[in-house]
Amino acid sequence: MNWFYKNREERSKWLAKRFESEISDSKNLLDIGCYNADLKNFISKNINYTGIDIAGKPDVFLNLDKIEKLPFNDNSFDTIVCADVLEHLENIHLIFDELCRVSNKNIIITLPNAYANIPDFFLAKKYSKNIETQKQFGKHIKFYGLPLEKPDDRHRWFFSFSEAIDFIKYRAQKFNFKVSIIESEHNHLNIKSLKLLILKILRKINKNLIDRNIIILLKKQ
Repeated sequence: MNWFYKNREERSKWLAKRFESEISDSKNLLDIGCYNADLKNFISKNINYTGIDIAGKPDVFLNLDKIEKLPFNDNSFDTIVCADVLEHLENIHLIFDELCRVSNKNIIITLPNAYANIPDFFLAKKYSKNIETQKQFGKHIKFYGLPLEKPDDRHRWFFSFSEAIDFIKYRAQKFNFKVSIIESEHNHLNIKSLKLLILKILRKINKNLIDRNIIILLKKQ
Protein backbone atom coordinates (compact mmCIF):
# COMPACT_ATOMS: atom_id res chain seq x y z
CA MET A 1 0.00 0.00 0.00
CA ASN A 2 2.71 2.46 0.99
CA TRP A 3 6.43 2.59 1.55
CA PHE A 4 6.30 2.69 5.33
CA TYR A 5 3.20 0.65 6.10
CA LYS A 6 2.02 -2.44 4.24
CA ASN A 7 -1.64 -2.86 5.19
CA ARG A 8 -4.58 -1.14 6.90
CA GLU A 9 -3.60 -2.26 10.38
CA GLU A 10 -0.02 -0.98 10.01
CA ARG A 11 -1.37 2.29 8.64
CA SER A 12 -3.63 2.75 11.67
CA LYS A 13 -0.78 1.97 14.04
CA TRP A 14 1.50 4.43 12.27
CA LEU A 15 -1.10 7.21 12.29
CA ALA A 16 -1.81 6.68 16.00
CA LYS A 17 1.88 7.08 16.77
CA ARG A 18 2.55 9.97 14.36
CA PHE A 19 -0.39 12.01 15.65
CA GLU A 20 -0.34 10.76 19.22
CA SER A 21 -0.43 14.28 20.65
CA GLU A 22 -3.55 15.33 18.75
CA ILE A 23 -5.36 12.03 19.29
CA SER A 24 -4.56 11.69 23.00
CA ASP A 25 -5.87 15.22 23.55
CA SER A 26 -9.25 14.24 22.06
CA LYS A 27 -12.39 13.16 23.87
CA ASN A 28 -13.90 11.70 20.71
CA LEU A 29 -12.61 10.61 17.33
CA LEU A 30 -14.26 9.89 13.98
CA ASP A 31 -12.50 7.39 11.71
CA ILE A 32 -13.66 7.78 8.10
CA GLY A 33 -13.09 4.65 6.03
CA CYS A 34 -12.26 2.62 9.13
CA TYR A 35 -12.96 -0.82 7.59
CA ASN A 36 -12.30 -3.14 10.58
CA ALA A 37 -11.70 -0.24 12.99
CA ASP A 38 -8.02 -1.12 13.51
CA LEU A 39 -7.27 2.39 14.74
CA LYS A 40 -9.43 1.77 17.80
CA ASN A 41 -6.85 -0.76 19.03
CA PHE A 42 -4.08 1.83 19.04
CA ILE A 43 -5.74 4.72 20.88
CA SER A 44 -6.78 5.22 24.49
CA LYS A 45 -9.89 3.43 25.70
CA ASN A 46 -10.98 6.78 27.14
CA ILE A 47 -11.49 8.22 23.68
CA ASN A 48 -15.00 7.81 22.28
CA TYR A 49 -14.32 6.14 18.91
CA THR A 50 -16.73 6.10 15.94
CA GLY A 51 -15.86 4.36 12.68
CA ILE A 52 -17.59 4.83 9.33
CA ASP A 53 -17.25 2.67 6.23
CA ILE A 54 -19.19 0.99 3.46
CA ALA A 55 -17.70 -2.42 4.36
CA GLY A 56 -15.83 -4.21 7.14
CA LYS A 57 -16.77 -3.74 10.80
CA PRO A 58 -17.62 -0.05 11.24
CA ASP A 59 -19.88 1.44 13.89
CA VAL A 60 -21.85 3.12 11.11
CA PHE A 61 -22.32 1.61 7.64
CA LEU A 62 -22.41 4.50 5.19
CA ASN A 63 -21.83 5.06 1.48
CA LEU A 64 -20.22 8.49 1.38
CA ASP A 65 -21.17 8.93 -2.27
CA LYS A 66 -24.87 8.49 -1.43
CA ILE A 67 -25.30 11.15 1.26
CA GLU A 68 -25.84 14.89 1.38
CA LYS A 69 -24.22 15.28 4.80
CA LEU A 70 -22.61 13.25 7.56
CA PRO A 71 -25.10 12.16 10.26
CA PHE A 72 -23.46 14.27 12.97
CA ASN A 73 -23.91 17.77 14.38
CA ASP A 74 -21.43 20.58 13.84
CA ASN A 75 -18.21 20.28 15.87
CA SER A 76 -19.11 16.77 17.06
CA PHE A 77 -15.56 15.35 17.08
CA ASP A 78 -12.27 16.65 18.40
CA THR A 79 -10.31 14.68 15.81
CA ILE A 80 -11.22 13.16 12.45
CA VAL A 81 -9.02 10.63 10.66
CA CYS A 82 -9.60 10.18 6.94
CA ALA A 83 -6.84 7.92 5.60
CA ASP A 84 -6.71 7.12 1.87
CA VAL A 85 -10.44 7.68 1.40
CA LEU A 86 -11.18 10.95 -0.41
CA GLU A 87 -9.61 9.83 -3.69
CA HIS A 88 -12.20 7.02 -3.90
CA LEU A 89 -15.16 9.40 -3.73
CA GLU A 90 -17.05 11.13 -6.50
CA ASN A 91 -18.29 13.56 -3.83
CA ILE A 92 -14.78 14.53 -2.71
CA HIS A 93 -15.68 18.23 -2.35
CA LEU A 94 -18.82 17.58 -0.31
CA ILE A 95 -17.21 15.05 2.03
CA PHE A 96 -14.14 17.21 2.63
CA ASP A 97 -16.42 20.10 3.60
CA GLU A 98 -18.35 17.75 5.88
CA LEU A 99 -15.12 16.74 7.66
CA CYS A 100 -14.52 20.41 8.40
CA ARG A 101 -18.11 20.91 9.58
CA VAL A 102 -18.13 18.10 12.15
CA SER A 103 -14.56 18.56 13.41
CA ASN A 104 -13.89 20.71 16.44
CA LYS A 105 -10.06 20.62 16.47
CA ASN A 106 -8.09 18.35 14.14
CA ILE A 107 -8.43 16.64 10.78
CA ILE A 108 -5.83 14.06 9.76
CA ILE A 109 -5.82 13.21 6.06
CA THR A 110 -3.68 10.94 3.91
CA LEU A 111 -3.88 10.80 0.13
CA PRO A 112 -1.96 9.15 -2.70
CA ASN A 113 0.02 11.22 -5.16
CA ALA A 114 -1.15 9.80 -8.49
CA TYR A 115 1.63 11.52 -10.45
CA ALA A 116 4.22 9.33 -8.72
CA ASN A 117 2.84 6.42 -10.77
CA ILE A 118 3.69 8.08 -14.08
CA PRO A 119 7.35 6.90 -14.26
CA ASP A 120 6.24 3.31 -13.58
CA PHE A 121 3.67 3.58 -16.39
CA PHE A 122 6.19 4.83 -18.96
CA LEU A 123 8.71 2.22 -17.87
CA ALA A 124 5.95 -0.40 -18.37
CA LYS A 125 6.48 -1.61 -14.84
CA LYS A 126 3.69 -4.05 -14.12
CA TYR A 127 1.58 -3.57 -11.02
CA SER A 128 0.79 -7.25 -11.25
CA LYS A 129 1.42 -10.14 -13.64
CA ASN A 130 -1.45 -12.04 -12.09
CA ILE A 131 -4.48 -12.13 -14.39
CA GLU A 132 -6.95 -12.15 -11.48
CA THR A 133 -5.37 -9.00 -10.04
CA GLN A 134 -5.39 -7.34 -13.44
CA LYS A 135 -9.13 -7.99 -13.68
CA GLN A 136 -9.65 -5.67 -10.70
CA PHE A 137 -6.79 -3.17 -10.86
CA GLY A 138 -5.33 -3.12 -14.36
CA LYS A 139 -1.88 -3.97 -15.64
CA HIS A 140 0.40 -1.09 -14.69
CA ILE A 141 -1.22 1.31 -12.24
CA LYS A 142 -3.45 0.20 -9.38
CA PHE A 143 -6.80 2.06 -9.28
CA TYR A 144 -5.96 4.21 -12.35
CA GLY A 145 -5.54 1.74 -15.18
CA LEU A 146 -8.14 -0.08 -17.26
CA PRO A 147 -9.09 -3.29 -15.44
CA LEU A 148 -10.20 -6.29 -17.48
CA GLU A 149 -13.43 -6.46 -15.46
CA LYS A 150 -15.52 -3.72 -13.87
CA PRO A 151 -13.74 -3.08 -10.52
CA ASP A 152 -15.40 -3.04 -7.11
CA ASP A 153 -13.49 0.13 -6.27
CA ARG A 154 -11.20 2.62 -7.97
CA HIS A 155 -9.77 6.11 -7.50
CA ARG A 156 -12.02 8.81 -8.93
CA TRP A 157 -9.42 11.58 -9.17
CA PHE A 158 -5.95 11.82 -10.72
CA PHE A 159 -4.13 14.60 -8.87
CA SER A 160 -0.58 15.55 -7.95
CA PHE A 161 0.95 16.38 -4.57
CA SER A 162 0.72 20.12 -5.22
CA GLU A 163 -2.87 19.93 -6.52
CA ALA A 164 -3.95 18.07 -3.38
CA ILE A 165 -2.39 20.71 -1.13
CA ASP A 166 -3.98 23.57 -3.11
CA PHE A 167 -7.38 21.86 -2.88
CA ILE A 168 -7.12 21.28 0.87
CA LYS A 169 -5.83 24.76 1.70
CA TYR A 170 -8.54 26.42 -0.38
CA ARG A 171 -11.47 24.48 1.04
CA ALA A 172 -10.16 24.30 4.61
CA GLN A 173 -9.93 28.07 5.00
CA LYS A 174 -13.68 28.32 4.31
CA PHE A 175 -14.24 26.55 7.64
CA ASN A 176 -11.48 28.34 9.54
CA PHE A 177 -9.05 25.41 9.32
CA LYS A 178 -5.35 25.85 8.58
CA VAL A 179 -2.78 23.34 7.37
CA SER A 180 -0.46 22.59 10.29
CA ILE A 181 1.58 19.71 8.83
CA ILE A 182 2.35 18.69 5.24
CA GLU A 183 4.54 15.61 4.83
CA SER A 184 5.31 12.72 2.54
CA GLU A 185 6.70 9.26 3.26
CA HIS A 186 10.21 10.66 2.80
CA ASN A 187 9.91 12.46 6.13
CA HIS A 188 9.77 9.07 7.83
CA LEU A 189 11.73 6.60 5.74
CA ASN A 190 14.78 5.02 7.35
CA ILE A 191 17.16 5.18 4.41
CA LYS A 192 20.91 5.63 3.95
CA SER A 193 22.39 9.08 3.53
CA LEU A 194 23.34 8.68 -0.17
CA LYS A 195 19.88 7.60 -1.21
CA LEU A 196 18.39 10.35 0.93
CA LEU A 197 20.60 12.91 -0.85
CA ILE A 198 19.47 11.62 -4.25
CA LEU A 199 15.82 11.80 -3.18
CA LYS A 200 16.27 15.39 -1.96
CA ILE A 201 17.74 16.37 -5.32
CA LEU A 202 14.95 14.65 -7.26
CA ARG A 203 12.28 16.23 -5.04
CA LYS A 204 13.67 19.68 -5.81
CA ILE A 205 13.46 18.93 -9.53
CA ASN A 206 9.88 17.63 -9.39
CA LYS A 207 8.33 16.68 -6.07
CA ASN A 208 5.11 15.62 -7.78
CA LEU A 209 6.84 12.67 -9.43
CA ILE A 210 8.72 11.49 -6.33
CA ASP A 211 6.50 11.60 -3.23
CA ARG A 212 3.93 8.80 -3.23
CA ASN A 213 2.05 9.78 -0.07
CA ILE A 214 0.52 13.03 1.16
CA ILE A 215 0.11 13.38 4.93
CA ILE A 216 -1.76 16.41 6.24
CA LEU A 217 -2.87 17.74 9.61
CA LEU A 218 -5.49 20.50 9.69
CA LYS A 219 -6.14 22.49 12.84
CA LYS A 220 -9.12 24.69 13.56
CA GLN A 221 -8.19 28.31 14.22
